[in-house]
Amino acid sequence: MRVRLSRRLGLLAKACLLLSVMLLAYFLLERSGTSSPGSEEDGGGGRSLRERQFSDAEESREQLARPKKLEDESVERYAINIYVSDRISLHRHILDNRMHECRAKKFNYRSLPTTSVVIAFYNEAWSTLLRTIHSVLEATPAVLLKEIILIDDYSDKAYLKSQLAQYISGLERVRLVRTKKREGLVRARLIGATFATGDVLTFLDCHCECVPGWIEPLLQRINEDESTIVCPVIDTIDWNTFEYYMQTDEPMVGGFDWRLTFQWHAVPEVDRQRRTSRIDPIRSPTMAGGLFAVSKSYFEFLGTYDMGMEVWGGENLELSFRVWQCGGSLEVHPCSHVGHVFPKKAPYARPNFLQNTVRAAEVWMDTYKQHFYNRNPGPKGIVRGHLREARPQGEAEMPELRVVPEKHLPGPARPRGPARLARSCAQLWGPLSAWTTTPGAQPHGGSPVSLRLPRPGRQPVFRVHIEEGNPL
Repeated sequence: MRVRLSRRLGLLAKACLLLSVMLLAYFLLERSGTSSPGSEEDGGGGRSLRERQFSDAEESREQLARPKKLEDESVERYAINIYVSDRISLHRHILDNRMHECRAKKFNYRSLPTTSVVIAFYNEAWSTLLRTIHSVLEATPAVLLKEIILIDDYSDKAYLKSQLAQYISGLERVRLVRTKKREGLVRARLIGATFATGDVLTFLDCHCECVPGWIEPLLQRINEDESTIVCPVIDTIDWNTFEYYMQTDEPMVGGFDWRLTFQWHAVPEVDRQRRTSRIDPIRSPTMAGGLFAVSKSYFEFLGTYDMGMEVWGGENLELSFRVWQCGGSLEVHPCSHVGHVFPKKAPYARPNFLQNTVRAAEVWMDTYKQHFYNRNPGPKGIVRGHLREARPQGEAEMPELRVVPEKHLPGPARPRGPARLARSCAQLWGPLSAWTTTPGAQPHGGSPVSLRLPRPGRQPVFRVHIEEGNPL
């Protein structure tokens, strides 16, 4: 009986002690919350508890706003939301949502050629560059990948110096080559090609991610026909969120307008009828140029890139024209998918784009080049350097006309350029005798504007109000 009583008293004493400690802590907290102004314990310069709570809320809001500020800064710097990219794994796995026939297709790896993947970069962000490298390594069977060749085109970012070299040293089959001056995309890729030991050159941009099974269809197609340049289906990686959007419907093919600007087009009906399976390669008049595979020996037979091309822009159409006119073909393979980050804007200028397109027109378009000059009257005669001498004899056949026979050819050029008013102001209500044109003048203000002018006595399509002498 005494033992039980002593145990109860012991428990009661412990409970009282615990309660005393809790009460003491409570009083200390209350005292801290109502400390006198200016006390050292306050630590807030004489602020009350409510003031400090308000200040803490402000700091919390600032912390929430900080990521937004960092995102905006990264977009301004790289034209890509690198703040988000840096928080995504470098080993992100992309689900294989290709067509069932693509996933079910088997390959004889012993018979496929090997490939060297060439990636040129200039001041690329750390995470997008490394994610590209790891994606190639992890989505490409080792038996097919000879090496990855990184060409640093004279970057000036500190993290792309010794830090990158040290990181690359821990990766197998990855080689880093640095240029001694800024070369531009075309020459940087050619430098990489000289170091390649694989049978096939696969060129990728430096912000890509590969879907499993991406390389096998490209290599098999080149193994079947060495004179074929094959492109993967280019999926979109959102520049802001880095969400991966796989193109699951029919792929688009490359085309161009008569300003020699690359465009995407639906597959022509003639090619739909030619194909016997939806996983058959699709002939493409041109390519975007960032992602493609080509036999190394055939690339050399073609003469590689035009070395007169500066920086980037236009080289994709020049190479597209050349492969079709030199007996080869250009295709998109529906079973090969590679994601590409399309930046919010071009990360750096390409001042030589017009010069590059003029070179392509002068070398490969023959009489068709007049359609180019009708829409770009200014650049005639700006070609610098020597034009390519080795090219097929005879009249050129534009690739879109070969792949898309129904391609529309423009008729004789109508007067183009800015429209000027004979008076200071006008509304398009009556006869058009007040309007004059200046044929051949360079259009002002970006893209030219087309007007449906009304016939005399009819209601206008819309009104126009222009100060005298201002171009339309």
